Amino acid sequence: MQFHEITNKVFYISDNTNIGVIKLNDNNDVLIVDSGSDDSKGRRIVKTLKDNGFQVKYIINTHMHADHIGGNHYIQKHFPEVRIFAFRSEISMLENPIYMPYFLYSGAYPIKDLRNKFLLAKSSKVTDIIDETTINIENNLIKLIPLDGHTEFQKGISFDDVLFCGDALISEELLEKHKIPVNVNIKNAKNTLLFLSESNYSYYIPSHGKLLENISDLANANLSRIIEIENKIIDYLIKEHSTEDLITYILHSYGLEIDNATLYYLYNTTIMAFLSYLKDEKKVELFFNNNKLLWKAII
Repeated sequence: MQFHEITNKVFYISDNTNIGVIKLNDNNDVLIVDSGSDDSKGRRIVKTLKDNGFQVKYIINTHMHADHIGGNHYIQKHFPEVRIFAFRSEISMLENPIYMPYFLYSGAYPIKDLRNKFLLAKSSKVTDIIDETTINIENNLIKLIPLDGHTEFQKGISFDDVLFCGDALISEELLEKHKIPVNVNIKNAKNTLLFLSESNYSYYIPSHGKLLENISDLANANLSRIIEIENKIIDYLIKEHSTEDLITYILHSYGLEIDNATLYYLYNTTIMAFLSYLKDEKKVELFFNNNKLLWKAII
């Protein structure tokens, strides 16, 4: 983990998941944005802050995936005075992280392969419920920017003209590696990317990527990939196919070879999100044949 200054009040810790740091007072108390994937990350965050003269007092998470909330548990356990802020809609996922693998596994008790630390964080207790899009913490106005799409209720955290933008978009390197950005709501993901491409913050911190002063090119690259996937799906569904056939086709079309359940179900959820979106847009339809659900493009 490396500690970086952006402004005299805003910093970040670079890691697999970047951690935002907002200085709140002259005592060097800070609000952190996200907390990494597990106890070890939480411990290292605390140490990194201490080494730079800061101490965590508040936590807010951009969204409820394990690599963003997993350090909450360690920090709250060892520093019980730390307060965790969340929207009412997010409380269940923070306090019952098992819902995440349930969510990926169609609501059924998840297979053991999905009960791993990448998907299943340890629980933490929400202390403060957010009811507004701006919160005042020790006379510091923190803005919460809706960035839905990657998850429902994902939010960017804005302070001092810096936007911590969660997983609303991924770096060019990750886009090239993973090919298919994970999203649960395609319409909202597209709107979020359009918003980001037209925004004018001084600095942007994607959770998985480098500090940026201009985000338009990256937002447009992510949006172009979503549109490309839409077109691939519609072209493939000129003839009817099952969901499973479609997933296999899309993965192969990007040269992806899946060898673990976590990746498969993340991609599965994303392709299902595309189908839901395209059905709402009246571009595909579903029907049943011999007890098999099939999809077909509407021409």
